[in-house]
Amino acid sequence: MNTYIKLTDLELLDLTHRAAKNEKAATLVLLSHLGEVDKRRAYAADAYSSLFDYVVRGLGYAEGQAAERVSAVRLMREVPEVKAHIEEGKLTLTSAALIQRYLRAEKSAAAEKKQAITQAKQSELVQECLGQSKRNVEKILFSHASEATRISTHERARQVSKTLTEVKILIDEETLELLKRAKELSQTQTTAELLKQTLKIFIEQREKQMGKVSSVPTQPDVKPTKSNDPYSRYIPIPMKRVIYARSKGQCEYRALYTGVRCTSKAHLHIDHLIPLSVGGKTEFKNLRHLCPAHNQKAAQMLGLYIKKAFTQTG
Repeated sequence: MNTYIKLTDLELLDLTHRAAKNEKAATLVLLSHLGEVDKRRAYAADAYSSLFDYVVRGLGYAEGQAAERVSAVRLMREVPEVKAHIEEGKLTLTSAALIQRYLRAEKSAAAEKKQAITQAKQSELVQECLGQSKRNVEKILFSHASEATRISTHERARQVSKTLTEVKILIDEETLELLKRAKELSQTQTTAELLKQTLKIFIEQREKQMGKVSSVPTQPDVKPTKSNDPYSRYIPIPMKRVIYARSKGQCEYRALYTGVRCTSKAHLHIDHLIPLSVGGKTEFKNLRHLCPAHNQKAAQMLGLYIKKAFTQTG
């Protein structure tokens, strides 16, 4: 049965207005929760390597939606009045994400010059973007952006078919000359083919540096050859190789209750499951690959365990 059949147009518009208002309120509650999750890094208690990873895999949002919400959370933390602007409808999640992305790039560029972007400047920028359309916000940010920020924030990826993605980037003169020379040397390769070949070479070299091997040796417990001391912090290359082979270059953290494994492959650390400080050894079975979030979470949990043990014994 059509539940709308008895509604007048004005009644339908009123219900829709209320639903939109409720949706905005629910969004603000979600952003508030995500802010606390991010502050505590609570996502690391489960098999998530970042807030973005949690919003995508844990909450089921599309990557674009997740990026907007994560950026809005970060902007709300850095510029507290943003929460009220979003609540009042003066600033959309899309605009907040654009502003946060711009500020992140500008802060990175400023840090290289040992400079800083003040809180007042951030607030002024937000104020200038209030009530503006997405296109106008982009124009405002572009007018303020440094050259480095204009390059970094104009990278785009758009899927055009099941197998092809269009990538748009800005490059400087030096990079353009390198690209031209590479195409001259290759003679027949397209830019896409050159990029693929270059990335393969780069990945192969980096994985070789990380000690990648094709399979785990049958005798993985390699003793430290430098000091022959199982309590040494030094991890020999053979041991690093078998750790990489076991982890396949992926964080080895698993969620306590579900057993789900973290999917991160970026910036991995070799971590002692039982730290040296409490009797752990530098041996294969006591070493694991962890992403930065779970490496930090492991240290935090150890600290809480030691504090609890000290309190009980004290």
